This record gives sequence, structure tokens and C-alpha cells, in this order.
Amino acid sequence: MSEAFDWSLPKTYIQPVDMDDYLAMPEDVSRTVEIKDGMIVFCESPSPNRNAISRTIERALADGERKRADRQPCLRVNRDIDMLVSEVPFHYKRPDAIVYRCIEQPRHRWKTKPTITDTILVVEVVSPTTVTADTIDKRAEYARFGIQHYWIVRMANDDGPAISIEMLTLNSEGRYVSNGHRNRTDNYAAAIDTLTPFETRITWEELDEGLD
Repeated sequence: MSEAFDWSLPKTYIQPVDMDDYLAMPEDVSRTVEIKDGMIVFCESPSPNRNAISRTIERALADGERKRADRQPCLRVNRDIDMLVSEVPFHYKRPDAIVYRCIEQPRHRWKTKPTITDTILVVEVVSPTTVTADTIDKRAEYARFGIQHYWIVRMANDDGPAISIEMLTLNSEGRYVSNGHRNRTDNYAAAIDTLTPFETRITWEELDEGLD
């Protein structure tokens, strides 16, 4: 374990971070950062509209998961939860919405949070500060990690309402291919209407609920 951090000092944020540092990190700090290859990456807190869109998608996914015929394999739907990529170097992401396999036995330190190998779907809602990370960097990373499904949601003027949803699925060559791309200007009532990873449907009007 590295020397205890003083999170009130700016120089702390340019020091390498490991799992022990993360576990000791104050919650108000941990919610504003991700760790990539042991280094802190600041993440601007989501706007209210981005949060509303993420919450609607999470609810629709949870509803679809509950309606599965046999509920097997056991799956969890969550939002704004840390997803472990690797412990050394320490690296985690915090997707806007996520579907992952149930954690039957809590891990020693990561407990019941998902790892990259547990994850089957990640949803990212693009904002001005995350456009490159979400559409290029994470797209390449998630494909390399083997996450089967990746959805990218874009917003009008970068702050809502949602105007397009790109649903990507990993092919046999380990590359993402389109499994549907809906635009608000198309003649489709549903923004999301898919059977994979399970049946999920959301209208554009539902995605607008709770927006400023």
C-alpha cells in the first residue's frame, strides 16, 4: 500500500493510486474521478439531464431483466457504479448504466461491485467532456475487454434531450458492429427496441421524462 494520501492537497492527484488508496478515498472524491492505469482521471459530475436519461435507461433495463422468462443467468442492472478493469495497474470505469452477472460470493476488497469480466452491457451518455472517451477510447477498450454490448447515447446540444442511440454488439472477430442505430428524426416511436441482451423498449418521450 502506498503512503496515506492527503486528499486535501492538489499534489495528491498526480500520484499513482492503487486499490488500497481507492478504498481509503473519501466518497466525495471517489464520485468525481476514475482511475486509469493507476492515475487519477477527473470526471465532471453529470448534468441533471444526463442523469435523468441514464436513470430512464437503467429503469427500462431493470424492467426488461425482470420480465425474462427464466431469469437465467442471474443478472444485475445498475447505474453509476465502479467497474473494475484491473487491479495492477489499478483501473476502473464508472458507466452511466451497466448490466452484469450476479456476484454470488463477495470479493475480498471489490466486494459485490462488477469487474470487466462480469459485464455484458455498458451504456454511456455522451457529454461535452466525455465525447472522445465515450465514442473512441472506451469503444476500443470495451471491445478489447470483451464486453458484449455497448450503447452510446448522444444528446442535443450536449445536454438533452437524447437525439440518437447507437447499439453495438461484439462480433466473432472482437469488433463492435451495429445492432441498431436510432435517431430522433427517424420515423421510429422507440428510441430503444431490442431483444439483446434481453427485451428492452424505451420511447423518445420516456427518455424526455425528468429533463429540464
